[in-house]
Amino acid sequence: MRRRFVPLAAIVAAVVLVAVACSSGGDGEVATGETTPTTTVADRSVTPETAPPTTSAPSVTLPDYSDDVAQIELVGDTELPASSPEAPIGAQGFSRYVYTQTASGEIIPTLVEGPAGRQVRCQHLEQECSYPELKAIYDSGGEIPEYLQMDRETLGELVDQLDRVNAVVQEYDNINLACERGFSRSTNQTANMGIHMIDSGAGNEFNPDRPQMILFAKEDGVFMRGDELGTCRDGTWTGDDDFMAVGAVFNIDLSEDHPEGFAGDIDNWHIHYNTCIAPRQGSDSAGSREACREAGGLFLPRIGSWMMHAYVADGFEADAGVFSMFNPNVWPIVDGDDALLERGLTPIEGAVNAPIANFDYGDVTAGVGEPIVFSNSDAVPHTVTSGSALDPTTDFDSGVLGTGQSFELSFDAPGEYPLFCVLHPDMQAVVTVQ
Repeated sequence: MRRRFVPLAAIVAAVVLVAVACSSGGDGEVATGETTPTTTVADRSVTPETAPPTTSAPSVTLPDYSDDVAQIELVGDTELPASSPEAPIGAQGFSRYVYTQTASGEIIPTLVEGPAGRQVRCQHLEQECSYPELKAIYDSGGEIPEYLQMDRETLGELVDQLDRVNAVVQEYDNINLACERGFSRSTNQTANMGIHMIDSGAGNEFNPDRPQMILFAKEDGVFMRGDELGTCRDGTWTGDDDFMAVGAVFNIDLSEDHPEGFAGDIDNWHIHYNTCIAPRQGSDSAGSREACREAGGLFLPRIGSWMMHAYVADGFEADAGVFSMFNPNVWPIVDGDDALLERGLTPIEGAVNAPIANFDYGDVTAGVGEPIVFSNSDAVPHTVTSGSALDPTTDFDSGVLGTGQSFELSFDAPGEYPLFCVLHPDMQAVVTVQ
């Protein structure tokens, strides 16, 4: 087994220790016969030894990282870490922070999801999280799936809110109606999303009966730009009118607590950073001010509100959840079964990328000798430590990973390798090496 600490940044002033966490894995067996090279953890070098099998009490003492954690300062839920990572990390819709690389090689923040804490993810393809699926679960009167983490009353309230949003979106059977009602186009087309039409009179408060924006998509899926795309002028749409309403977007005032929005906790909001809006060329995207100016777009260092999509339009349900950021059923469509899940993720080439997001390591499978890179995208510190809290081993240990830090390791033999977080012992996973 080989492991290497990758210092993407110094432990940043962006995190605070949280005393609770969620479980993400089960038990497994550690393959034997690994080597014992030196593991560099922050400023320390540790030479681990192969732990003997344990049948009762653990024979390894858990590391004490209290001094490391004490050096980490708290920032607000709407703020970015003081230091940026040295490589892209995170994935839109799946990570607390997302950093991407510009064409010039600069690493920039593009998204903060929040507020910080344990959020409920309802966007895996095997989960029933689209608007009609949530409605069917409630109408069936049956047991509420555990992954929703809400009771029947809460689900009923959520479905009622989504019904109201659906009614609003379905009114806009033609984009001209949006222009007549004072909407204006605020973005270009984005694949699996469409264009944003903003209601300037909607204010910045949450109201299911009046979302701040309606998403429209052109049926043939052809990318169009600027004047070619069309805009609202004197209450009339100037371009082709075969755009259909496919969803809604909510923008509400920033807050340190979870926004008072949809019932339950599956409404994960986000803030955009370094965004180029409506360029003359290309799609709306994240990048530098200079590149946006050259493209003829409006550069926004930060869009100062919590934002969230709701795909409720009939026939345009999002496979990965009603509140997912991208929808593979919305034109223009990106090819590929995993396009939705991969959007926003800038992988480290030649490695299995395993972002640590929302107290979850995810499902990790790798080949023998294949590098695995764990990147902490949470706003709190974590560790990647071999074994479990009840049966820790010294096979590998990342030390404290602050936001933006990564830990790389690989395994020399097939098997199942359990790991956990020393700071949040309920965080567990099993790496499967084939």
